[in-house]
Amino acid sequence: MNNSNSPKVDIKLVRALKEGDETAFETIFNLLRERLYYFVFSYTKSEYIADEIVQEVFIRVWQKRETIKPLTFTTFLFTIAKNLTFNHLRDTLRREAAKEELWKNISSHYEQIETKIRLAEYRSIVNNIVDTLSHQKKIIYHLSREEGKTNTEIAEILGITPKTVKNHLWKIMEIIRTHLRPHLESTLWLLITLLSV
Repeated sequence: MNNSNSPKVDIKLVRALKEGDETAFETIFNLLRERLYYFVFSYTKSEYIADEIVQEVFIRVWQKRETIKPLTFTTFLFTIAKNLTFNHLRDTLRREAAKEELWKNISSHYEQIETKIRLAEYRSIVNNIVDTLSHQKKIIYHLSREEGKTNTEIAEILGITPKTVKNHLWKIMEIIRTHLRPHLESTLWLLITLLSV
């Protein structure tokens, strides 16, 4: 930044700027704009942002011209550039983090909705399969899966043995799995467990 070939801004020029001399301001702009641009660009890696920040630096210099100290003018200029650049980078990181968080929330919400829709679809298919079962198997399925009764309780209600109930349930689940298989993607096989519980 401070190599010997860099253009120098003389104190008289800065004093003229301080007094509101627009020509002095334009001269300083032309002398330092490129150095400021490359300074900002080294952080932002964006030509557009670097141009915007350099413009903002000189707007602030003009607005604060009366407070300028000629001996430390260049430091003052680069401090404004550094602060604006770092503010921009911080805001960008915050926006990116906010966008990422929003995307995660949307994705999670979408997945929940999609899972609910698929579960509803598969439950409907299962209900259709259950409708094709014999009367006794329908009752056993209903008592077991929808009312949550144990095999022993079902056996007492229907006057059959718990082993018979267990055999019926095994056959019912086998029928459901066989009929449901063509409707399932491989990743959704886990839903079988949910539907069968």
